[in-house]
Amino acid sequence: MKRNRMIQSVFFMLLMVIFSTTAFAGVGTIKIELDGVDVQSDSPPVIIDGRTLVSARAVFEAMGGTVNWSEAGREVSVSINEVEVKLKIDSGKAYINGKEKSLDVPAKIIKNRTMIPIRFVAEAAGCKVTWDDKNRVVAILSPIVGPVNDLTAIRSIELSRAGSRVIVDADGEIKDITSFKMANPSRLVFDIKNAKLEIKDGTIRTDDNPFFLSIRYSQYTKDSVRIVADLTEHSSGTVSRSDSMRTAYLSFEVNEPEMPIDEDDQDFSVGEEAQAILDQYGLSAVAAGARQKMVVIDPGHGGADTGSRGYENGIAVLNEKDVNLDVALRLQKMLKAAGAKIYMLRTEDVTIPLYDRQDTANEIGASLYVSIHNNSYTNSTPSGTEVHYRGKDDPPMDGISAMELAQNLQRTLVSNLGLLNRGAKVSPELAVLRRTIMPAVIIEGAFLSNPNDLNTIKTEDFREKYAMSTAIGIIEVLNKSIQR
Repeated sequence: MKRNRMIQSVFFMLLMVIFSTTAFAGVGTIKIELDGVDVQSDSPPVIIDGRTLVSARAVFEAMGGTVNWSEAGREVSVSINEVEVKLKIDSGKAYINGKEKSLDVPAKIIKNRTMIPIRFVAEAAGCKVTWDDKNRVVAILSPIVGPVNDLTAIRSIELSRAGSRVIVDADGEIKDITSFKMANPSRLVFDIKNAKLEIKDGTIRTDDNPFFLSIRYSQYTKDSVRIVADLTEHSSGTVSRSDSMRTAYLSFEVNEPEMPIDEDDQDFSVGEEAQAILDQYGLSAVAAGARQKMVVIDPGHGGADTGSRGYENGIAVLNEKDVNLDVALRLQKMLKAAGAKIYMLRTEDVTIPLYDRQDTANEIGASLYVSIHNNSYTNSTPSGTEVHYRGKDDPPMDGISAMELAQNLQRTLVSNLGLLNRGAKVSPELAVLRRTIMPAVIIEGAFLSNPNDLNTIKTEDFREKYAMSTAIGIIEVLNKSIQR
């Protein structure tokens, strides 16, 4: 009898363990993605009553928000996109900008970490949140237009019949519009502040226009509209507005060509050391006319952001950020030897906020943006190489096509790395591709979550071939750009 009671007690305790475990997590690891980028946290997400709870700081500080904790009130507050959300631990009520809301699942402290319901807070901040049940991925898409009131609505952006100006029509006054010029390639940028697009992001293409090659417009930030004009060789532009201030005119004119400045570009010659590097990797030199086109190299992640991690027997053995930087530094050496103009977003292990990367490239007038990454997944099955670009309709700029570069890189990388060909992919949701105004690609060399890929990633051979393949693709697209 005692023995039966003991068995029953043990069985009951096992059931309690099982049910308490399943209350806090489903089967398999939960992955958080912000604008297509993995969010790393020392506290894994959990599921309680069908709702995903995440570390407050891990997600919302990655989005540029601030997170504060009040020990006295046992309350966490998240401020982001001009929205403040307050949640009290174990309370079914929350406050969005002071207004009370009900929660399906309250915020909790789990293993000394404050965990909050991701969908509730993210949607309050204007984000779109989706759940991929098959792969157990919470995907967050940050807003281009956030919860900002009193924005002037841009109703149309059209080319005049004569083709010499762009007409911007709004439902209210266009009070704040700035313009600046960028070089390599030559383009004019117009930023309309406190405005939102009532039309979709788009492109105006022109045939044989003497002023510009194309016009692109988009919701650049949550409260500003950006219009970019890719200029012909000797054109410029001015801004004016109607008396009502509801219409803006971006007018273009052709300037007299200036005498070319001798920058000794034609006299460039590859030195012995540089030529040895080119010979070692089978690389060509960058042609004279393409050497002033700025190439931004972005070694993904860095500093506090480890990126994906490779595990062996449950122990982390490799951080993605370290591999990305190693490959990028090798790539820098190769491109420098070829005579390319390079801007490295980081050359050491430092943290760079996600959107600072694209803003820097935009501000310095880059012609091309290449982001170096390696992949990961919620299980160990996926493997191989892939390259991402924004879309098939990306307009080429200054002779450079993101689609062509992505496809060429994919072909060269797969050929040299010998990994599974996952293809060149259209990925407009990724932050790097959404916010850059020049052709941009993201390379995912291999999967740290796949044991075979991980073994390959750790080798010198992989990193050398990754860098070499990327250099080949960049040099090729730079040289082709001056032939068009």
